[in-house]
Amino acid sequence: MTLFTNTDHIVRFVLLSLTCALTLGRIVTVPEGPLIRVEGQDISIPCEVNDYEGPREQDFEWKVMKGGNEVQIISTFDSSYSDSSYAARVRNKDITVDRTGDNTVVLKIKRVTSDDSAFYSCITTSTDSSVKGNYDASIQVLVIPESLKIISPQTSKTVPEGSSFKLLCTATIDFVEHTYLSVSWAIKRGSSSQTILTFGPDESMKSESSYSERYADGSVRLDLAGKGQFDLIVSQALPSDEGVYMCSASEWVKERGGNWEKIFGNSTEVGEVKVTPTAQSFMVTVAPNATLNTDDTLHLTCTTETNNYDVLGMEVSWFASATPSSVPGSARLLVHMSRDAVVNGSDLLSVSRISPNAFKLDIHNVDSSDSGYYFCQVVAWMQQSPGKWYKVAEKTSNAVNVIVTSLEPSYDVTLQAVQTPSFSDQPTELECKLIDVKNAKGVRMTVAWNYRKITLGDMPVVIEMIASMNENWDLQTGEKYKDRVDKGHIVLSKVKPDSFKLQILHTRDTDRGDYFCTVTAWTQSRDGSWKKSKDVNSSNVRINWTQQSPKIAVVAVPMKIAFSGGDTFEMSCNVTGENLQSPLYSTLIKVEESVGGKVRKIISLSRDSVLQLEEWNDKDRLDSVVLEKTSQHEYRFRMYGTQISDTGFYFCEVTAWTPDAGNTWSPATTKSSNKVKVAFDDAGPVFNVSIHSDTLSVFPEETTKIDCVISAVGAASNKDDFSYEVAWFLDQTRYKEGSVHNMALVDRWGVVKKPHPNGSSDCSLERIDEKKYRLSIHKTQNSDYGDYYCTVTPWVKSSDGSWQKSKDITSENVFLVVKFAMWESMKLPLLYGAGAAVAVGLLSVLIGFISARCCCKQDVEDDPRSKRRLMSMEMD
Repeated sequence: MTLFTNTDHIVRFVLLSLTCALTLGRIVTVPEGPLIRVEGQDISIPCEVNDYEGPREQDFEWKVMKGGNEVQIISTFDSSYSDSSYAARVRNKDITVDRTGDNTVVLKIKRVTSDDSAFYSCITTSTDSSVKGNYDASIQVLVIPESLKIISPQTSKTVPEGSSFKLLCTATIDFVEHTYLSVSWAIKRGSSSQTILTFGPDESMKSESSYSERYADGSVRLDLAGKGQFDLIVSQALPSDEGVYMCSASEWVKERGGNWEKIFGNSTEVGEVKVTPTAQSFMVTVAPNATLNTDDTLHLTCTTETNNYDVLGMEVSWFASATPSSVPGSARLLVHMSRDAVVNGSDLLSVSRISPNAFKLDIHNVDSSDSGYYFCQVVAWMQQSPGKWYKVAEKTSNAVNVIVTSLEPSYDVTLQAVQTPSFSDQPTELECKLIDVKNAKGVRMTVAWNYRKITLGDMPVVIEMIASMNENWDLQTGEKYKDRVDKGHIVLSKVKPDSFKLQILHTRDTDRGDYFCTVTAWTQSRDGSWKKSKDVNSSNVRINWTQQSPKIAVVAVPMKIAFSGGDTFEMSCNVTGENLQSPLYSTLIKVEESVGGKVRKIISLSRDSVLQLEEWNDKDRLDSVVLEKTSQHEYRFRMYGTQISDTGFYFCEVTAWTPDAGNTWSPATTKSSNKVKVAFDDAGPVFNVSIHSDTLSVFPEETTKIDCVISAVGAASNKDDFSYEVAWFLDQTRYKEGSVHNMALVDRWGVVKKPHPNGSSDCSLERIDEKKYRLSIHKTQNSDYGDYYCTVTPWVKSSDGSWQKSKDITSENVFLVVKFAMWESMKLPLLYGAGAAVAVGLLSVLIGFISARCCCKQDVEDDPRSKRRLMSMEMD
């Protein structure tokens, strides 16, 4: 590769040569060094002499300093001048000297190697009678290895318009003094390419003019993660970002004059990025035709389909037309919503965005004049830079026909099996159809699919919902079938307006049973809500085939027995299974606190060996229970430091899981083991708790007191051997929108804790004696009514000095009534009313008095003549 042209030689010579303009004599100049090149490149070294006394055409010799000796390379006048170590390269024209002028030559060396690193001297021969100036000049040449590496995985991307993408590029060199690295990204569109960003060689970032604005707002940037990583990140991709991206790296040297010179460069094609325009995938539709009753509310939904809702601004307009044509110019504009959600409409109709891709139109109190064809127009905008938007798509939906009617729906439902399996993993297809449909215009029909397990005649029937649609046509799936529906293993579809289908792509053994569908008709009420009109069930269709039922047997064996508080209890659960293929087991440890009493979950181990504490929520004993899988069919449960409260009957509940063809696991069967009793030889005293109050009917602002009294049967005489934790609760659940409030708690060390008040009055908790605790409610409010009870947790000190927690005891409820204070509620209104009446009366008297004084006096003075006439008539 030739690194210099003739023009380069002249410019380089002018900038780097040493001149002596005023001194006559010979001056030989070469560029200032060092001259750095990469192995395998060509170098050119110009040399010039300013000679005013000698002949016009000068002769030159080139030498190199190696090992402290000067070695002759080439001469312009002596073909045998070259040393033997350079003779072959000179003969092969790998080393040449070209005369570019009478006094200038250029030494050229092809494909330099590291051995060519040395000091090179340019010498002019002289026959001058006297020496004036200098007759030689030297320059250092450094040849460095080619170490520039560019690594970039070939990546082709297709991204939606407005989304982000990232391209990777790693560029490294073995740094040598005076060398620098630069990396740039470019995009190639067809035969033309354009640089995007360049980093270096001066450690600065440069962006091309067409990308400067996007670089300034951060939508186009380089991620300098270190270790040679120069990744290009483009946010909010534009259609103009489509093309083939190139990553280039160059090695530079900085000359003494401050100019940068590239000595080596390489580039790689990272991959092609295609930007999918929003307009290409943008679709707008409106829900099917609607029929509704007079005075109801019309709901229409304008649904958009695209893949980048999060970066789009939507502008929506609704139109109504008398014809099916959906042309905005010939239709009537109903309402408009800007991309900033500013609505321009009327009181009778409104538009709202109910989801990122749906806009709902509501028309209230419809009548026959509202019948017609409705459609919407959506304009999608995308932000190119802060404050700058551009239009990316504009679509108009289909027109839907709206008819106002008042007929009631009537229909029947049939269910038939389109495809039935002969064994597991085969597909099942059921079709639910509407027949004899009448008066169903404007009525929403939704379907619910149900499953009923085949049971014996005396066994209870359990119906499980597979999936259903509510009045808004939102799909709701049963908890047992949610994973299969989400993965597409169960498909629910509406193939026709009167036909629904349920498809089970891989039928499991647990899917055997009876299936039926329920079709619900929904009609719209005046307030705009949907009201269920009727439900119609189909007949049952049985899906079944002969197969041996899976079985498991679970046996619980006590390994360590707890005889007293503080001992360790250990129990083994052994599982054996039949008719199960590659099963996995999940284990749940439960305890029955008394015979026929409450059953509580302790700890579980999933089929994936994930351990989880269930209802074991004692924060001081979270590490006291352990459940381990000791073998394929054995599980060990241990409970350290047993307490009195831990007494009960412990057992294992094991569920067998089997895989199906859909790579999902389903429960095959569940079995519980026998029960292992945990009971202490000395269970300690028996505790009771009671609650009472002398004031359970109070007025507002009064104080009420409720006592919680604890009694112990068989208790030791030393009261220091007992401690109690008492909690107070207010239960309002049997009243409208009520709940249970934790009022106060005193722990066994006597520390009182009160939660946040929940809108009730202030309360206090005090200990009257060692077995009596009092809750005081100060300044009672109306919100304090309800059932009050206390819960006591006794702690007993054992013989070895450790404390044992007993079972919780809950008292009966006492009901607190807050009376209505008539005089307190009417006192202020009566006083204000009486004061206002007196003030208005006094003001009326004052106005009358002023009017009489002013108006009557003026009348007498203004009419004296008529009075004298009357007096004269009386005298006559």
